[in-house]
Amino acid sequence: MTASIKKMPSRGRLFKLFTDLGPYFRKLKSTEDSFFFDCLEVCVDATALPEEREFYGWWAMLYRVDTGFEYERFDGMYNKEGDWVVCKLKKEDKKQVDTAFEFFLLKIKTLIEEDTGTSLCAREAILTEV
Repeated sequence: MTASIKKMPSRGRLFKLFTDLGPYFRKLKSTEDSFFFDCLEVCVDATALPEEREFYGWWAMLYRVDTGFEYERFDGMYNKEGDWVVCKLKKEDKKQVDTAFEFFLLKIKTLIEEDTGTSLCAREAILTEV
């Protein structure tokens, strides 16, 4: 009896799968083997004009590797200029951002396991400071 091995989907197929996952995927910030996701979870100042609002949230990079996928997660603020900036979050904001990421992680892990037959794991951090 032979085990069936799923072929890794093409970049186009992965883009479709990730787009169908929900509002997290940013196709224009993704490449052939790296995929950008983010979530604007907490509005910093709801009284600001919509185009001037900043948000706390997370962003993540998924990388296609030989054994499946790895991810790196970052927390911070999405600023008025449309850039993510690493910053320390207040405890209550951090908890909300963590919950949102855990929800996303469950969805993306399930999708990767079911549609690619591979797994997703956290990329090991490389320490640059002692």
